[in-house]
Amino acid sequence: MSSPLKSPITNNKCLATLKKIIPEGSIVHSFLLYDGCLEVKLADADRFVVAHTNKYVNYEFWQCLMADPERLSVIADHFSPIESENIFDILQKEWLKYPDPFIRSGMYYLLNQSSDLNYITSGKLAQDINLTRSIYDMKKFSCPNLHVQLDEEDNFINSILNINDKCDYVFLPIGNYSLNFLEQGQSVGFEQTRVIHKEIKNLLSSSDKKIILLYKFSKSAVNYYKDHNMYIIDKWGRNTESTKFAKEILIANF
Repeated sequence: MSSPLKSPITNNKCLATLKKIIPEGSIVHSFLLYDGCLEVKLADADRFVVAHTNKYVNYEFWQCLMADPERLSVIADHFSPIESENIFDILQKEWLKYPDPFIRSGMYYLLNQSSDLNYITSGKLAQDINLTRSIYDMKKFSCPNLHVQLDEEDNFINSILNINDKCDYVFLPIGNYSLNFLEQGQSVGFEQTRVIHKEIKNLLSSSDKKIILLYKFSKSAVNYYKDHNMYIIDKWGRNTESTKFAKEILIANF
């Protein structure tokens, strides 16, 4: 089973290594839920995943998907494809005004698939997209080991600190390491969660929970987390010490 959404941060290259770190039967609390690509893969591989988000639009999409994937696929098929850049720009600004949650979630799916950045509220219209197979596959979506939770805390770090249920591992698929708008206070999309790397590093150092981070590979990220265990993943999905073909890195405090 795969997520119907495209990810802006991962091509699942780290999945094999991630499954070695997190054994079958583990309870994983993941945060920053958006595309759900790795969360679904872990849940489908006999890990129980509690996927947290403090963004209602993300929660709503996943709730609609799990409640009635066939209805969601019918709506997505009805509105597909987005035929022009002008319509795409309008939908990016206006999709939240649809009163029905399933129509909003259908728009959410189409904007994710159609954006060249794979975000809902940013990016340009990608060209020559055929969603026929993706929409058909979404109709059959089922992932019983995945539970989606909407957190009330504005800062997801507080949600991690306040985990009261059983938790074997905490997983944070972060993506880029850069001192960009996510740290400089500029606006982010409705679907994006603000990440401050300094807070993540402090959490990694101070928490007694087993925490795993996922970043796109960069030398800056490697240097920043050099005091923690690190798994470099190449473009073939192999765990390697070489950075020549590195694509992703997993960082752990255990």
